[in-house]
Amino acid sequence: MSYLEDDLKMALRRAEPSEDFTERVLARLHAPARKRNLWEEFTVLFFPPRLQWVALRVVASIAIPFAALQYHKEQKLRAEGAMAKQQLVFAMRVAGSKLHHVQRKVLEMTQTENRL
Repeated sequence: MSYLEDDLKMALRRAEPSEDFTERVLARLHAPARKRNLWEEFTVLFFPPRLQWVALRVVASIAIPFAALQYHKEQKLRAEGAMAKQQLVFAMRVAGSKLHHVQRKVLEMTQTENRL
């Protein structure tokens, strides 16, 4: 056998608990819960399941306002684009009507010249 297999066998061999194992477990089970101090409360945040939730909350507290800001900017940009489109259409109509007016004047002038 290899050394790895020997090490695994030794690590995973069945071991009988000590004589006072049951008493120690029952004593801890029935012992009153002790109050944790401020440092222990703070360090609880850094143990795996809670650390993941804290990290998720931090990311969410940054990402949600950022996404809302980007959405607001996009909506503002769209509104400005719509207003620019309306102004362009209005300018084209004004220019078209002026051009039509000039075209009528030119046609009138050419018709009067042809009559002479």
